[in-house]
Amino acid sequence: MKKNIYVAIVGVLILSGCSDFLDRNPMSDLSPTNYFQDKAEMSNWNAGIYDAFQSALSQKQILYGDVRSDNVHTTGYATSWIYTNALLPDKNECSWEPFYQAITRANVGIENYPKIPNILESEYAPYIGQCYAMRALMYYWGTRVWGKMPIVTKSWDGSLDNIAVPRASLEEVKTQIMNDINDAIKYFRISNTSSKIYLGLEAMYALKMEAHMWYFEYKEAIETSNYFMNNKNFELAKDATEWKQMFLNPESSKEVIFAMDWNFEADKANSGWPGQLGASNTNNGFQLSREIYNEFIDRRDSGEGSDSRFANMLDTVKLYYQNGRLPLTYATYDIGSGKGIEKCTKYCGIDDTREYDSDKQVFKTYYKLLDTNLCEQKLVFFRLSNILLLRAEALNQLDRGSEALDIVNEIRKRAGYLKDVYTEVSANTKRDVESAILLERQLEFYGEGQRWFDLMRTGRLIEVMDPVYSARQAIGGATITGFGNEGTKYWPINYREFESNSALHQDQNVPYNER
Repeated sequence: MKKNIYVAIVGVLILSGCSDFLDRNPMSDLSPTNYFQDKAEMSNWNAGIYDAFQSALSQKQILYGDVRSDNVHTTGYATSWIYTNALLPDKNECSWEPFYQAITRANVGIENYPKIPNILESEYAPYIGQCYAMRALMYYWGTRVWGKMPIVTKSWDGSLDNIAVPRASLEEVKTQIMNDINDAIKYFRISNTSSKIYLGLEAMYALKMEAHMWYFEYKEAIETSNYFMNNKNFELAKDATEWKQMFLNPESSKEVIFAMDWNFEADKANSGWPGQLGASNTNNGFQLSREIYNEFIDRRDSGEGSDSRFANMLDTVKLYYQNGRLPLTYATYDIGSGKGIEKCTKYCGIDDTREYDSDKQVFKTYYKLLDTNLCEQKLVFFRLSNILLLRAEALNQLDRGSEALDIVNEIRKRAGYLKDVYTEVSANTKRDVESAILLERQLEFYGEGQRWFDLMRTGRLIEVMDPVYSARQAIGGATITGFGNEGTKYWPINYREFESNSALHQDQNVPYNER
């Protein structure tokens, strides 16, 4: 994934800018006679695929999954167009170009790895498996964000007639995703990678499980999740310390399945995650919502344990100190900018240089916030708790509510919150069980890009977000439209895509306009 490795292929693959839909030279310029002659070149080429993956989702994981949802509150330092659902097709964030960079680079690998001289299938299997896996992952994220997508599975032959690719139907995109997942699994079964920062067999079972849930295939989702049940290679983090380590060192965690590796030396500055939710050197645009904060306070005051995710996601030591060493309450949320509430610390470790107030005998802070210019982080995309809570959702849909609530209790218990969910909902009331699962997911996966898609998948998007958007619009002085047109569940397609791909004309997502 290192950019210094990726430089080795720049002379072969000349990027042509955001307006180039296909993002590559004709195959005549990428033929095995002038590049794919050595086995080591598979690793070099895959580095470029992961580089595009980083460009696609290092920041947008949060924008697509958290910022649009009820997970966040504005700090006042970000533009409100996403936060208030006023999406416009001229925004760079609406471009799927980085997704197609990853897809088209994967296509080149799929076509060329088997042609490398004297190569065995077992040698190219893990690399071509990653190509299929990344293509599946990009289409999976893409279809949830934009809906229909152009399906590109071949390298460009240089013909201008072949640049025009229409958007495929949702069913066709689904078929492409599932086929790529199955092809990846086939190759990973021949030769797999055990690394958690490269896509492998386990990541494909996780993605397949998510995809089955997205398409309401509950029996298939449960069958796929069985891969992780009683699998000695995976287990939930046991306590608050291990939970935190998932985000500091995911390679060491038995709960993490796949994470994006961002290394400052190789990849340089990354303002993505910290710039959105908790940077040390700038004003991040968004903070934990009041509703999530209040839920953590309620759990602390319940008399039935406390939720350790609260102290792992916010610097409660700083909040306590800035609050005059008074117990944290609902009102602490409003103590003011710069006092800790606006910085999420999910990916932050302990600050060894934190200042100690000897007079008051208390530390002033606890965590070292990430710097957008220097930070290294490994964004978690798949982990076991996600599989388990999705499994609970599927079990509930199949009228197995008790089994679903048992999973919710398991997740609560590992967080230190001991209240039995059976005292709150009946296992026979499907909607209430689903609500309990969604709440647990909201607390567990804050900042991991899950919430918006949870609401879409369960059909609760407009119900939840209409009053939220109305309130945000009122505070911002905008015309109150609430959620507005149901079609805005999808993002608009960036206008430049229509310039590079003529087959898209008149196929913008409703109610957006191409210009």
